[in-house]
Amino acid sequence: MKKQTLLKGEGANQHTLYGDFQIEDTEIDFMDIEVRKESLLKHETPAGTFSNEHQALAVDEGEWSMGKQVEYNPFERRITQIWD
Repeated sequence: MKKQTLLKGEGANQHTLYGDFQIEDTEIDFMDIEVRKESLLKHETPAGTFSNEHQALAVDEGEWSMGKQVEYNPFERRITQIWD
């Protein structure tokens, strides 16, 4: 079983995909994910232990695209990344 951390939060958590998948970075803030067999997206600590903030999510077989969420501040005219 393969695993890859997709997103890291503000220090105490991360989202890691477990299963049979292939990831291709397409642009700076996007990636394409091909899930070959149903996989699990787990919310865990950086040490890899399960975080009970929410349950693991089943990710169905198929083509997925993941983007990183950003926020625009019109007063500062600035774009910043949103943290989990």
